[in-house]
Parts: sequence; C-alpha cells; structure tokens
Amino acid sequence: MQLWSIGPLTLIACAHFFGCTALLGHLDVPPIRRLHVKQQKGFTLIELMIVVAIIGLIASFAFPAYNDHVMKTRFAEVNSISNTYKTAVALCFSETNDLMVCDAGTHGIPAPAEATDNLAAGMTVIDGVITMAGTQAAGGWVSVLVPTLSSSGSTLNWTQNGTCLASGACK
Repeated sequence: MQLWSIGPLTLIACAHFFGCTALLGHLDVPPIRRLHVKQQKGFTLIELMIVVAIIGLIASFAFPAYNDHVMKTRFAEVNSISNTYKTAVALCFSETNDLMVCDAGTHGIPAPAEATDNLAAGMTVIDGVITMAGTQAAGGWVSVLVPTLSSSGSTLNWTQNGTCLASGACK
C-alpha cells in the first residue's frame, strides 16, 4: 500500500481503517478508539428519589385534610340525630308553651339516643337544650343546641354552641 503523504493523520487513518500497525510502530501516536455511547436503560437512582420525595410531599398535605374530612363526615351523624330532638323540643314547646318541661323522655321527646360509632354516650335534653358529643372517630366535638323564643314569642330560634363550631363540623 502506498501513502502519498506521510503524516500523523495519514498514519492513524491507515492504522485505523486498514490495520497498518507496522507504520505506527515507530511513532508515539495511540490508535483511535471508538467512542461507545451508552444507551440509558430505566431510571437513575436520583430520578427515583425525586419522584418519591414529591409523592411524600403531596401525601403530607393530603392525608391530614382527608382525615379531617372523614371526622366531619362522621360528626354529621350527630347533627342528624340532633335534628330529631330539635323537632321534638319544638313540638313540646308548642303543646306546653314552656321550655322548662321539655326534657328527654317527657312530653313526646325521645329518651336519650344510644351510643353509636359516631355518637358518644351521655347525650342530654334538659329544658330544651340539646347536648351531644361525638366519639373520637367523629372528632370528639360537642354540639350544644340552645332554643330561644323569637321576638313574637311563638317560634323557636336555635343557637349552635360547642366545640364543633371551631372545626366547622356543625351545620
């Protein structure tokens, strides 16, 4: 094989393409190495760690909000039961025209409700005031409904009190 110009690039090209290693023996020129580009397969560890951190951050905000929502939903049973007693107290007042006689178990007002998964034991109706507490699963909040006479004295207005107001669990 003849080379018309003898120089480092010619020798390297000859060695690389034609296997002319004999020409490179007296020169200190390293043979050309092919650059191999690695193909990425899958995700790197840092990418996976970033995804896990983002999911953890989202969960740290979502879980407490979900838990609070579940407790308020459970406390809705307490509010629902209290509506039955509000109606009964209003009927008692319309018949007797006196709230002082409107207690649980008298004048058509049902006896205190049995405890449920959401309603704690010990609910009371005394002088028309309805007091109920939720279980820990229902937030443990207390609802107190106080009847007051309207300005005309013929209808009842209900005032909501208790710890359920601060959490927004009361109606």
